[in-house]
Amino acid sequence: METMTTATTKRILLVDDDPITNLINKKIITLNTPYTVEAFTNANEALDQCKNCLALASEQFPDAIFLDINMPIMDGWEFLDQFEKIPFATRSKCSVLLLTSSIDSEDIEKSKTYKSVCDFISKPLTINKIEMLKSISPAEGF
Repeated sequence: METMTTATTKRILLVDDDPITNLINKKIITLNTPYTVEAFTNANEALDQCKNCLALASEQFPDAIFLDINMPIMDGWEFLDQFEKIPFATRSKCSVLLLTSSIDSEDIEKSKTYKSVCDFISKPLTINKIEMLKSISPAEGF
């Protein structure tokens, strides 16, 4: 059963170059939350989607982005550099969660330099991690 998209439906973007990871994460999220999920294997395309939403209708701007760091073409850091150029009034309504296989303390520290990043999560995404995120910020729904 597909979730209907309305102005009040929360939107999540998955940005990971591995289509299987996106498929699994999309299933985990859609089975455990009421959110609609759109997956991208190319960070440039995800960034274009954000910019298009901004230009057309800010209510369609994603509420959350699960972002991998290590990707070809445009990595997660490059995505964040461009994402943070989006006007704060819109960008601040979107939680960016780094979902990555990296456990490098330098990556964790670097993630704290981006105002858009609200959490650093190690792969794999699990139901428990989704529940933890919901409990941290129930008003925002992560």
